[in-house]
Amino acid sequence: MSTEYRFKIVMLGEGAVGKTAMTLRFTQNYFETDYKRTIGTDFSVKRLKIPEYDTDVTLQIWDLAGQPRFESVRQGFYRGARGGLLLYDVTRRRTFISLENWKEETFRSLDREIPLAVVANKIDLVESRVVTPEEGQEYAREHNHLYVECSALTGHNVEDAYVDLCKRMIDESKKS
Repeated sequence: MSTEYRFKIVMLGEGAVGKTAMTLRFTQNYFETDYKRTIGTDFSVKRLKIPEYDTDVTLQIWDLAGQPRFESVRQGFYRGARGGLLLYDVTRRRTFISLENWKEETFRSLDREIPLAVVANKIDLVESRVVTPEEGQEYAREHNHLYVECSALTGHNVEDAYVDLCKRMIDESKKS
């Protein structure tokens, strides 16, 4: 008999890093070339099996607006989050530099730390890349976060990002 978990996770990062694209690719295996800016928040649900844990997980995915002016709107949507994907666009260094601010906002809003996966998105844009894999890996390692390189466009490693985060959240929940 498999165990069941229900986790709320938040999609974190500046505007246009691919939070909505990742969510759509993961939940509907779909990619839209022209996204509208997320106003406030968007919400999706996905069920998945994690065979090596003999576990079923229902993920509530909260896609939070990345623009600074939505910070006050975001505050209430962190409540109950058990994990998060911390995204940056490998072609825009500023989005990588801002990861620390996103992490701090999240932990402050929750009044505790949660498992995070650092997600280097848009790796399909090889010629435009300015943040190296080593930089992303180093940041994740220093902060004890997971690290995944992916492309919402191609779907490369998108599911892995969510599954790896689920495994970390399961491990955390077994400790408490």
